[in-house]
Amino acid sequence: MKKILSSLLAIVILCVGILPCFAVDKKCDCGDSPIIYVAALGSGYVFLDAGTENEKQLFRPKTEDILSDFAPLVPAAGDLILHGDYDAFGDVLLDCVNASFGMLAMDAEGNSQPNVTSEEFHPENADHGIDHSYYFGYDFREDPIENAKKLKIFIDEVKEITGHDTVRMRASSMGGVTTLAYLNLYGSDGIEMIILQNCPLQGTAVAGELYNGKLHIDKDALVRYASGALPSMDSDVLAGILITIIDMLDSAGVWAGLVDIADVIVENLKDRVFDEALIPIFATMPGIWSFVPDEYYESAKTFMKLDENTHAVLLDRLDYYHYEVQSKAGELLKDAQANGTNIYIVAGYNMQRTPLVEAYKNTSDGTVDTTYASVGATCAYLGEELPKDYKQAVASEYNYISPDRMIDASTCALPEQTWFIKDMLHSTCHDGHDEFYRVLYESKEQLTVHDMEKYPQFMQNDTVNQTFTSVHREGTELEEAMKDAVQQTSFFNVMKLISTFFKSIWNFLMG
Repeated sequence: MKKILSSLLAIVILCVGILPCFAVDKKCDCGDSPIIYVAALGSGYVFLDAGTENEKQLFRPKTEDILSDFAPLVPAAGDLILHGDYDAFGDVLLDCVNASFGMLAMDAEGNSQPNVTSEEFHPENADHGIDHSYYFGYDFREDPIENAKKLKIFIDEVKEITGHDTVRMRASSMGGVTTLAYLNLYGSDGIEMIILQNCPLQGTAVAGELYNGKLHIDKDALVRYASGALPSMDSDVLAGILITIIDMLDSAGVWAGLVDIADVIVENLKDRVFDEALIPIFATMPGIWSFVPDEYYESAKTFMKLDENTHAVLLDRLDYYHYEVQSKAGELLKDAQANGTNIYIVAGYNMQRTPLVEAYKNTSDGTVDTTYASVGATCAYLGEELPKDYKQAVASEYNYISPDRMIDASTCALPEQTWFIKDMLHSTCHDGHDEFYRVLYESKEQLTVHDMEKYPQFMQNDTVNQTFTSVHREGTELEEAMKDAVQQTSFFNVMKLISTFFKSIWNFLMG
């Protein structure tokens, strides 16, 4: 019996030694390394009691669940109008918010509850090339460092399945947070290039201000925000009709009246909303903390009621990302570039940012402030220009001030690799972006803003013709509307021109 076992063992050892000689070489010589897309916030669904009969999709919540959770607000709003009882309305509002989002809260250390889980992402096939990308999503609530560890596994799996030793990457929005955390942990070996599109690399003011309790609603900002989002709608005709309605209601004073009502509600319920909903739900989410810029960070920890005893582990995690990743964003990108990785940053500007905070004047892509997405650009407020006597902050043989005098890119961490797209709504792309990114993907050398006549540093987004044009100096609101109607002819832009024309006459008549 021993002889038989010994013989079998010898055969097994022999086979193990011989098999590698017959193994197929899995290395791919196509010349196109795979592209990994590190997606934006909400890329990974979050579930309560996944795989059971009680499974509920917490994020992104289904429309029917939202309607069901917030249905009690309708009669409560009626009671508020009739009786003016803000506490009663607040009770219903807070119940609705907590019913819809309460289970997303993390524990005191910043970990998810055991029965709240998110989907995992793994590459499923070997198809790759410049027109194909591997989608990596994640739980937006989690510590970016933990998501970076999952990204490392994903990258290794992509390399294995495709037979390539290197990858190319593009990150959108919060995907840039995960990518920075990855560079902090692992460096950029094996990464040929990274495109960072509209990413809060140094945070976003809306998170910083809300995490400090600074809530503010401005009427004009609200109107601009709503109007700015319309061009991205699927229906050009509907967008054109809506912008006309928005402007008519604005001229009639409806929006101002609604904001006045909202201000009264905020005044009466702000403290309760923070104390009973926003702080309990969001204070322990490391992912959302990654959006808090440096100038807001330390005071935010106090406002969000994090203490060194209860939240010691969480604070260590938050401090690590903030001081070793976000605060060193420029260094991490420069180190990656020095290591041979091509780095490209794309930042939108001239869009109204979320109109809920005091920083509503910051120019942005509608979500991320341009200065944070570009890692340091000096920006004029929305609708304004840099001062007439302003000179480029950093001396150079190149001019880094935009033709409309809204941006000075000389103060960016990587001024030669940072592009600005005017009127680009947050992470909303079209064929023109794809063509631009294709040029970047195909280049083995690090390109700069000076290398391509078609893609200068400052570009105007043309959503109608799905391309870019050169930025020019700003005209009046009416002149800009006329230019858009001529160069980007669409029903929406024609209606915008008509609305702007009549609004100008109305404003003139009203003094």
